[in-house]
Amino acid sequence: MMNKITILGSGTSTGVPILGCKCSVCQSTDVRNKRLRTSALIEFHDEKKVLIDASPDLRTQLLKTKIDSLDAVIITHDHADHTHGMDDLRPFCFRTQTAIPVYSDESAGKDLRRKFQYLFDRKKVFADRPILGGGIPLLDLEVIAPGSHQIAGHTFNFHALPHGHEESLSIIQGKLGYVVDCRMIPDETLKHFHDAKLEILIIDCLRREPHQTHLHLDLTLEYIQNISPKLAVLTHMGHEWDYLSLMSELRTRGTNNVFPAQDGQSFLYSNA
Repeated sequence: MMNKITILGSGTSTGVPILGCKCSVCQSTDVRNKRLRTSALIEFHDEKKVLIDASPDLRTQLLKTKIDSLDAVIITHDHADHTHGMDDLRPFCFRTQTAIPVYSDESAGKDLRRKFQYLFDRKKVFADRPILGGGIPLLDLEVIAPGSHQIAGHTFNFHALPHGHEESLSIIQGKLGYVVDCRMIPDETLKHFHDAKLEILIIDCLRREPHQTHLHLDLTLEYIQNISPKLAVLTHMGHEWDYLSLMSELRTRGTNNVFPAQDGQSFLYSNA
């Protein structure tokens, strides 16, 4: 009973290359240095599909992976690079005429309702007028608290992590761990990830130097060592990282089970 996670995008909020940037990574012709904004997709053994975050590059990402249906969406936190592809979910709703549930915590839920009122408060917005034109995505917002939840018939465990002035949701699903956009991982949460005996850990690694809102290389590697997954994949990477140079550094450090993510890359993991 194996599931598959696909990294739809592994880049930071600007994407890589950054518009107008002349650095060697942004000018690189190596496809491994092309990073769309961060999203991921889980495809379960029973054919259910769950999207993690709706980046502004979502349409391009889903076209590349030939995804034609979704059963649920998880929003880790309400920042533009993780939510502004929400409207690209419209075609899935047209096809089925059923609502796709969108799961987020209370803080992100409030912001989503404010920014996407026409989606999540559609009865209020369209109480006295019809929906015209191409229509809107049929999405239902489901607010969840950290803890265990059933989504698309599968168990997800969520932990809140500090990220700027807010929190982001990290995920444990079966033998998969997913950690993006966080400044640090508290010891109690770290223990949960360690005890899960993960096969795959996908984890934030913005750059080399410390950052106010994201993990940096030394701290990311420290957490990977503590969690001890079979395989660790670095994501949400900025233009500081050249793929081959980072690979070389990781091998020099002796971290033979750690790799930088590549957009479109997929990994299999056990359901339990």
